[in-house]
Amino acid sequence: MSEILIPFLILTGFVGSLLWFFKANVGVMFLAACSGLVLLSSIDPVVITTAGSVVPSEGEAYVRLSVVLLSIVFASMMFRNAVHGAKFLLHGVIALLLSVVLLLVLPETTGVSWLVAASERQEWQDLNEFRSLILASGFALSLVAVLTTQKKSHHKKSKH
Repeated sequence: MSEILIPFLILTGFVGSLLWFFKANVGVMFLAACSGLVLLSSIDPVVITTAGSVVPSEGEAYVRLSVVLLSIVFASMMFRNAVHGAKFLLHGVIALLLSVVLLLVLPETTGVSWLVAASERQEWQDLNEFRSLILASGFALSLVAVLTTQKKSHHKKSKH
């Protein structure tokens, strides 16, 4: 059980800390994670191999993981201070869904050993049967979070 619980807690802590410290829009972070996965599939394997040669053994796997996680970090930095008050609950739910999506998708796309070990557990396989539902729920809630975010105007209204 700890083989799946520890990666889930790490991913949840990662996403949760970005929400807590940056007050970032997790809906945008969810969409950025999806974009990072698309970017990962389009990067030339030579680039990943070259960058991965710096780190012994699992260097390429960690380069793939970094591409996805850095896309989330950059999105959280770009859309910081977007969540206040009662919207933390919605963004917290999206953060949990994002953590589960990452737990389900990252083992096969990155090949990081501690994530692959989690994917070999029966609990992960049971959860993986609901992958489409979890992804669709996260995507729908992310769109709600993005579309309901109000932009703050920095201009004062004139009295004229």
